[in-house]
Amino acid sequence: MYHTGIVEIAVAEDIVQEAFALASEKWHNGIPERPDAWLYKTIRNTAYNLLKKEGRQFDHNLMADDQHSESEQESLRVLFGFIQPELTPKVQLIIALRNVSGLKVQRIAALLASDENTITKILYRWKIQRKSQNLNLSVSVTDPGEQKIRTALKILYLMFTEGYRLSDDGQLNDETLCEDALCLAKEMVNLKICANGEVKSLYALMLYNLARASSRLNALNELIPLAEHDRSGWNQQMIGVANQYFLQSQKESTNLEMYQLEASIAYLHITAQTFQQTKWHLIIRLYDKLMVCNPSPFTALSHAAALYFSGDHASALKILDQLKSNPFFQTNHLLHCLYAKIALHKNDHTNAVTSFKKALNCKLSTLEMNFVKKELQLVDMHLTR
Repeated sequence: MYHTGIVEIAVAEDIVQEAFALASEKWHNGIPERPDAWLYKTIRNTAYNLLKKEGRQFDHNLMADDQHSESEQESLRVLFGFIQPELTPKVQLIIALRNVSGLKVQRIAALLASDENTITKILYRWKIQRKSQNLNLSVSVTDPGEQKIRTALKILYLMFTEGYRLSDDGQLNDETLCEDALCLAKEMVNLKICANGEVKSLYALMLYNLARASSRLNALNELIPLAEHDRSGWNQQMIGVANQYFLQSQKESTNLEMYQLEASIAYLHITAQTFQQTKWHLIIRLYDKLMVCNPSPFTALSHAAALYFSGDHASALKILDQLKSNPFFQTNHLLHCLYAKIALHKNDHTNAVTSFKKALNCKLSTLEMNFVKKELQLVDMHLTR
């Protein structure tokens, strides 16, 4: 919509809704060969008529028949436009994830460790608010302000996280989301947006993770533990590019922040020749710092996992017990699986079974369910010997 000259969010939504309503009438006798182009042309022409009626300027170069493709810079403009500083950071994230990334309420709730009703209410209140305030997308991409930059980085991080999780067929859940997050982060780099090195750190972090994505499954397309990942299959070329941006980010920063710390953790995983050679003591120190600048429950869970792998089960349990009081994490299978693993190290097979069964009661993908079932079967076999 931004290409048409319409910068008001509420007006843009009304035009899009009008186009879809017209499509439902016109397409009864058959869907056009290029429905996306038909919708784009209808939206564009509706916007033109509105601007003409209001005596506002319209770029006639956009009246061509072919759909106009957005550049990354213009996509960034839309992203920054949806970040409204007068709203709380959480509300800004929710609005952008829904309206820019197109995520459903259920997935936004999962990413933010919240419940769906809360997300729905926030989106509804914002919808009413934006109608009265006439919010618009006319913002600078080269100098949007520090607050918008930080929020945009968080949004890109969550977009990538959602796309990166595995679907039931073992593929990336949404490859397009990952690509969009990478492209927008790269565009911020191209625009020389620094944010104390955080932009390049986030870009490096996403590349580090993407380079290892395929190793999460074995030859049977089964989810496997971190210790069993095939490191020979990691994309070394992508890791090399990530290393360059990670090094550049360190030169730009005056102090370590969230994405630099996370990229540092990923770098330590990448540079370990084997799982056994992982420098867990350094990773734990980085998580200690990360918990200061980003004390999220997801960070805490990863911190507990690192402590478990290092052999400090008591400290890991302490964090898990704190997380257990959070209603969201009571239905998080990773928390229960970690409880089970710690119980197994104590030869407490009864509690391990209980924890694995709790994990099975959580909302799981097919891959996750099969993984937990397999772990539970191994414990059951031990108990029946």
